[in-house]
Amino acid sequence: MQIHDLLNEGLLRLGSLQRAAESAGREGELAAWQYVREHWLFIVSTGQVYVFEDYRTRLDPTRTCYVSATFKAHTDALAQQGMALLLQALDETADPAQKLYTLVIIELLNFVADTNQQEAFKNHIIDYRSIPPPAIAHFNTRDEAYAWLNSLSQPPSGGKILIGDEYFNIWYSREEGFRELWRNDIAELFLDDSSSKHLPPVAASFNTREEALEWLTSHPASPMLLVTIAGERYHAVYHKNLNRHTLHSLSRLREEREKRKAEQEQQENAESEPSEE
Repeated sequence: MQIHDLLNEGLLRLGSLQRAAESAGREGELAAWQYVREHWLFIVSTGQVYVFEDYRTRLDPTRTCYVSATFKAHTDALAQQGMALLLQALDETADPAQKLYTLVIIELLNFVADTNQQEAFKNHIIDYRSIPPPAIAHFNTRDEAYAWLNSLSQPPSGGKILIGDEYFNIWYSREEGFRELWRNDIAELFLDDSSSKHLPPVAASFNTREEALEWLTSHPASPMLLVTIAGERYHAVYHKNLNRHTLHSLSRLREEREKRKAEQEQQENAESEPSEE
């Protein structure tokens, strides 16, 4: 089984364990199960799927203790509770496949500890749901982005980059040697729904994009603010790890959202129409 499939099965197993706790009213477990789930999301969203796979290949298949020494020294209470719940589930499961999927999640927790990523993991929990969502690199053009992606001997197997002002997902398959970037619509998070809340006041107005970016170098958004360029409103978004701003036109975001909505409705209507025989 390929590592992406194995991780997906592990996530399904984790979901069933979490739902069982909810159904049984074990409220004290829910935060720990969610914390465990964040480890899966951390590995996938930071593009470490194959790094994790290589880590697993180095583990002793005859080991009888499934908790690493580094993790045992982990002082985080939720991580310790999550590991205890996983070990209990592993012990109570007779099905070999479900044991394997449970063990994969256990190994995710060990991996984060053994690779000294506890601090990065904690930051991920904060950053992943933040605005702006984290991007690992920025490029001015697609050609530059693909040149970077193709130059890497081991590209990330996930994560996001910025090309201009747009987010793109990274996809890499080591088994097939496949590398690709595709646009991510996550920028819609910047689009305020004026029917539910008011837009913030305009911080500054400019005639050109260049003027706006020059001003933003000394007035960084934290993480974003509203500006106008040639009379049109933009969210100016600051990507702290890249020390860079992106500008997102509100009118364009609305147009794209309406276009996708219309396309989705058209597809749903086509699927609901009876086929002619």
